[in-house]
Amino acid sequence: MKKMKSPITGKPMELIREKRSLEFRKETFEVSYHYYRCADSGEEFVDETTGNLNLAQVYNAYRAKHKLPYVEEIRAIRQKYELPATAMSDVLGFGVNQYRLYEGGDIPSETNARLIQMAEDPNEFLRLIELSDAVQGRQKEKLIKRIALLKDQVTPLEQMKEKMLGVNNPGELNGYKRTSPQKAYHAIRFFADHLTPLKTSLNKLLFYSDFFHFKQYGTGISGLPYRAIQWGPVPSQFDYLFKMAEENGIINLRYEIRDGDREMVIIEPSGSSGFKKELFDEEEIRTMKTVLDKLKNLKTRQLVDLSHRESAWRENIEGRKLIRYQYAFDLLGI
Repeated sequence: MKKMKSPITGKPMELIREKRSLEFRKETFEVSYHYYRCADSGEEFVDETTGNLNLAQVYNAYRAKHKLPYVEEIRAIRQKYELPATAMSDVLGFGVNQYRLYEGGDIPSETNARLIQMAEDPNEFLRLIELSDAVQGRQKEKLIKRIALLKDQVTPLEQMKEKMLGVNNPGELNGYKRTSPQKAYHAIRFFADHLTPLKTSLNKLLFYSDFFHFKQYGTGISGLPYRAIQWGPVPSQFDYLFKMAEENGIINLRYEIRDGDREMVIIEPSGSSGFKKELFDEEEIRTMKTVLDKLKNLKTRQLVDLSHRESAWRENIEGRKLIRYQYAFDLLGI
């Protein structure tokens, strides 16, 4: 974070982080509250960055507690039906601009949230279409064909593959992001394009990307849960993750024997597919570039040692526990 200067003295202020309780919709949530303190006056100040981070923590905790959809999910549901936000609002019986507001960050009521979540299922959405007069004529015909196509695409096997990566619904174990296999695969591809790293190194780069993004914005990138193991923090199902990324033609896994008998796995970009930048927003790309720039010159052993300094690893290695994303605020490596 860029240091804020005191409006009183013009001097750079110290960034303070402490546990505080904030209220939203008559409920109280504990957050890692960020603010600046003027050393001369003792007054506290919050700028746009720290203010957004504080609010993001409250909103994410509220959504998780009440199982409400997140902005990415709300936007993705509409986009898969190829409908404008106004039409989506009409189908669900919202005000004309309400769906757009939800995509912009407004938190839906539980009633509206359940309608949005129902709409994610093509079968349920078709029922809502039939009950609504919002879509008519050729637009309705096109939409029904789109729904039929989506039904064929969502197979039990594909759903199982997503769940195999770990925690699927947003919460404190996956950075309040719904687990996204494609984003996870292409985060791997991003680093493979620049480094061709060992799998052990890439696990650390993924960890620092997700947790550093959470430190800045209150959410992760991939929705992956991480576990503390001997070699540092890793995606909880990292072997499956890399195999699926290879199966999808995004990377190649190359095996080498080093030091006589040690098998090393090297991550290489696949020639059959490129990095999909469109899966990520500008902040996520910027986060991954920052991690790349700061850590690209470290050897695997150095990355492991760096990750062993993190409280995220030290406080969870006993029992190989899953790591809560709140540890992101204590990051030392970046």
